[in-house]
Amino acid sequence: MSGFTTEVPISTIVWTGVTQGLGRSVFVPLSTVTFSTLAAHYRNEGTAMYSLMRNIGSSIGISIVVTLLAQNTQINHAAIADVMTPFRTMLQSPWLPQAWNWHTMSGVTALNGEVTRQAATIAYLNDFTFMMWVTLLSAPLLLLLRKSRMPAVAKPAVTE
Repeated sequence: MSGFTTEVPISTIVWTGVTQGLGRSVFVPLSTVTFSTLAAHYRNEGTAMYSLMRNIGSSIGISIVVTLLAQNTQINHAAIADVMTPFRTMLQSPWLPQAWNWHTMSGVTALNGEVTRQAATIAYLNDFTFMMWVTLLSAPLLLLLRKSRMPAVAKPAVTE
């Protein structure tokens, strides 16, 4: 997703969503591994703590990403707008959209809208890259998982 542009087709977004949905299937095995070393009489409290930590962690993660998105959008907007002056030869080109006419308020508004759209796109790409690095850097934590040392519970015999 860090390679998306403002022209990304809807099919790419749909397939990205499908892939992310398939990735969510990891939560059932993760929960199984999480509770496999926990004694049965602690599982209620363990489930509560696991859910609490997962919810707090996701809330913190969402807050960080949304903050970075807003901050990067503003930074990128300022950087792009800094070079968007009516004195640039490129912006006086006859090939620019007529809606971007510097001499009308609607033209300036349209140009500002495009600058905002481009700044937001760059901010989203930065967020996607940030999330990729967080995921890659946290992957070695999987090495800390260990097999259960608790004896397997015997299944009751089925009588007919």
